[in-house]
Amino acid sequence: MPDTYAGDLIMPPTAAPPLPGIRVFIRTALLALVAARGDSEAQDFPPSPVVVAKVIEQQPVDQVALVGTVQPRRSTKIASETDGKVIARLKEGGQTVRRGEPVFHLNNDQLRASLVEALADVKLRRFRHKQSVELLQQEAISEDQALEAEYELERARSKLQDLQARLEDLTIGSPLDGLVVQTLVEIGEWVSRGDGVAHIISTDTVRTYVNVPERYVSRLQLGDDAAVFLDALGTDSTQARIVAVLAQGFEESRTFPVVVEFLNPKGDIRAGMSAKVRFTIRSENASFMVHKDAIVSGPMGTYLFVVDGEGTARMRLVQTGLAYQGRVSVQGPLAAGDLAIVRGNERLVDGQKVRVVRKLQ
Repeated sequence: MPDTYAGDLIMPPTAAPPLPGIRVFIRTALLALVAARGDSEAQDFPPSPVVVAKVIEQQPVDQVALVGTVQPRRSTKIASETDGKVIARLKEGGQTVRRGEPVFHLNNDQLRASLVEALADVKLRRFRHKQSVELLQQEAISEDQALEAEYELERARSKLQDLQARLEDLTIGSPLDGLVVQTLVEIGEWVSRGDGVAHIISTDTVRTYVNVPERYVSRLQLGDDAAVFLDALGTDSTQARIVAVLAQGFEESRTFPVVVEFLNPKGDIRAGMSAKVRFTIRSENASFMVHKDAIVSGPMGTYLFVVDGEGTARMRLVQTGLAYQGRVSVQGPLAAGDLAIVRGNERLVDGQKVRVVRKLQ
């Protein structure tokens, strides 16, 4: 009796489509027939040369790319610590500045006059305190009078120190190494204590804030690596690390801010640039990973072939999952260490004899 092929099972034009149960029966029968035919044909042909790769068990990973904005790691608005009139602006917007380097000079004539008065007052109080000590030793005054003279001296010294500090604050310096983004006052303008005079940022290290969907954020940890791509610079990826995963998210989008930080030694990465951040997210459970070329799709579904101990190709129906670095996670009747066929698997049938000519790492 001749062999029966799938192509021979042709429904008459007027026949109704088979019920789902009948479809499963027909599919099972076809698989059995194909396997039986493959076993019989395998006896008539020499083993087919194939290339294999081991099935490994590991945690599959997914890569998620999200767009964010570059921000400086440190940004400060310098404020004046005393009252005064701007008499000199030493830095302009766009210029670099070192920590402690002057940015503005102010002047306050009233403070300078008060300083002269405070110096004279300290001199007078020091003289009276010295006299009180001598008179107390001669028992010419009471101890309370001597203590009062000492108190007046200390109060005069405190006032002098305050005026000297306020005069020093007339020179406004930068609190960090960075760039002057903007100056906020002009020469001749009067500024009061607490008024902002300049905006300075530090860009030797920069950050990118990205909003991560809630299904991924729980699998990101502080210190995890990330890759940052800056289209404006046209360079390769920059290595970054996660420095913050914020607990408060956005209800509308169900996303949570994640902060990555990376170095900017050349200073060519500027605040406000668009950045694409790629996170590598690992699955919580381990699964089987196979070479991507081992996967075959056909009318029967997705499957692959493994080589058994007798040099025979055995079909395994699988379900595919995440792909990572040339491998695909699969679910099916496999075991770690199985040899999956990655070359020469296109025309194999279940039960066919094969010959392994190469093993991929």
